[in-house]
Amino acid sequence: MSNLSQDTIRDILSRLPVKSVCRFRCVSKTWLHLTHESHFIATHLSRHQKQKLILSSNKSLFSLDQEAPIDDDMLPSELDYPLKGDPNNLWIRLLGSCNGLVCIMPQPEAFFVFNPSTRESMRVPDCPPSLAVPPQEVGYHVHGFGYAPSVKDYVFVKIAYGRSVLIFSLKNKSWKRVQDFPFKNLLNDPGTPLNGVVHWFCIGLGDHVPVIAAFDLAEEKFSGLPPPESISDSQRCIPGVLRGSLCLLHHNDHNRPRVFWIMKEYGVKESWTKIMIAEPYFSLQPLCYWKNSKILVARNRREMLLYNPRDGTCKSLLANGLQGQFYVDVYVESLVSPNFRQN
Repeated sequence: MSNLSQDTIRDILSRLPVKSVCRFRCVSKTWLHLTHESHFIATHLSRHQKQKLILSSNKSLFSLDQEAPIDDDMLPSELDYPLKGDPNNLWIRLLGSCNGLVCIMPQPEAFFVFNPSTRESMRVPDCPPSLAVPPQEVGYHVHGFGYAPSVKDYVFVKIAYGRSVLIFSLKNKSWKRVQDFPFKNLLNDPGTPLNGVVHWFCIGLGDHVPVIAAFDLAEEKFSGLPPPESISDSQRCIPGVLRGSLCLLHHNDHNRPRVFWIMKEYGVKESWTKIMIAEPYFSLQPLCYWKNSKILVARNRREMLLYNPRDGTCKSLLANGLQGQFYVDVYVESLVSPNFRQN
């Protein structure tokens, strides 16, 4: 080992799984410091983009590897998480995932950003009184979480239904109130993060035309993205991300085939591409490509389905330990710290 350069050691370690890197941090202070460097963590993240599922069910969190055998009864791994075992836990909401960090709400109004792979976590502090939501706005809230690469910051977003938009910067560890929400009738929670922007499907002001509200985390402002022409304000849409592209799944009754829309070129309305689902399932949430060939979706928070793009059919997947309704999201294993120790 004494004959290996630091660059060689850095290169070797950056190619190892997260679990191995965490173990090797105990080898020496040099390796501990090296594996906490921001450049090393970014390099490691760029080389490890295998997606995993994180599932919330019955006051527990589980992880499921995409390489797990596809059979009728899969076994996810139970995860540790902040406030695990607390008697006040009613459910665990998943509010977004970026670069291996997952935002969760294990208790009402208790928000955490944590890394399921390293078990590091950071609690989002309560909003200061100076930014408190006026009483007339208290009620339904929607949330979002994402990463702004241009400013290298992770941001938690809370929209008080009506107008108040509050953001918390993990980098600055501070809250800020930004522009009022320019649309109305937010129809999904949480928002969908992609390329430094968090997206919600909603209805525009005045004309009641459906629009995708896109909040730029670096610019701290909203813009509107056009949905496909065929989507009207009476239809429910659930956003998602598939292979780096924004997608929508919409339906307007229980009997018609479901349709995926994938925005091949971000922000270009004409680039929306239709993918049909032959079987008339109700309320699907797009998740990810499973082993690069089939699309995994969640149904009614009670079932996971594997959709085959070749013939439009779906196969039900079961997972041990999931009871009743469950929330599900996608994350990647990474060394990114919610406490920004690497910077």
